Amino acid sequence: MQGGKAQYWKNEAINLIAARQELFKDFKDFITHMEAQFGDLSSKATTIRKLKTLHQGSSSVDKYILQFKAEASQTNFGNLALVEHLKARLNPVLFKSIY
Repeated sequence: MQGGKAQYWKNEAINLIAARQELFKDFKDFITHMEAQFGDLSSKATTIRKLKTLHQGSSSVDKYILQFKAEASQTNFGNLALVEHLKARLNPVLFKSIY
């Protein structure tokens, strides 16, 4: 663990251990601290960004819809907004054949 946040986190942990202070109550507490330090603080924004950049491309419709549903389930978008996102990122040839 060297550089940036990792270096700081490591140094703090070493200092606490050297001072014989309890670092974590249990594994769950450890995970909570790790997520607070290194986790995605705006996971919803990250998910929305992934959803906006997801395109069918040359993937099958089934694969695209599975990927889309996985990302969409993490948003608070309504069905109408999700349908518009889905349609806008379909393969253009497929989109034209449907509409």
